Order: sequence, then structure tokens, then C-alpha cells
Amino acid sequence: MHNPDQAYLLNGGFIFFAMLDDKCMGKVALKRLDEDSFEFAKLFVYPEARGLGVATKLIERCISRCRENDAKELWLQTTMSMPQAHKLYYKLGFEDKAAPKQMDVLNRTEKIMVIDLH
Repeated sequence: MHNPDQAYLLNGGFIFFAMLDDKCMGKVALKRLDEDSFEFAKLFVYPEARGLGVATKLIERCISRCRENDAKELWLQTTMSMPQAHKLYYKLGFEDKAAPKQMDVLNRTEKIMVIDLH
């Protein structure tokens, strides 16, 4: 996450860290797309924390922050090389959908997903 203040915070986004005994286990950025939607990005769990539910907790925190901000949708971009992540996203309620016009789709993106927060 290079320049997180400019990329996320100054535009109404957030950054969350998963901590255990004062050690960072994972992180995620929540980018505001518009008044009604966010995108979570840069989800990363350190290798020693994988399998502990850190990714689930970080995504759930993104979902709850979106709801706290009365957002209607939470989006994500991913690649096809992450089938385990896709299983988690589907389990949490995300569905495949075409990117909204306000999303900057990355060149490496192969799949767009969204969860309806109504």
C-alpha cells in the first residue's frame, strides 16, 4: 500500500489491520467509489497467519464499515489464480458482476464481485 493516505484515506476510505499480540497479521484497504459504494483492495494476510480466519475478519470489518456508512454495495477485483479466496467471497455473499463505471479496473483483474448491503 503505497501512499495509502492519498489512495484511500483522503477520498473517504479506510485501512484496517488485523493485530495479534502487537503483531500485524493482515491488512486491507477500503476505497470509496462513490456515496453508495466501496471497493476493498490490497487484502493481504501474512503467511504465518493464514488459516486463522484473518481474511474473513478483515472482509467482515469492511462490510460492517460500509454498513456504518450507509453504503449499498461493496466491490472487489480479483484474478482467477485465487480459487480459495473466491470460495471465501462467495461464502460471505459476494456475487460475480460487471464492474461499475466508477471502478478503475486493473489490467490484471479477471473477475469482479459485489455484495449487496441493503
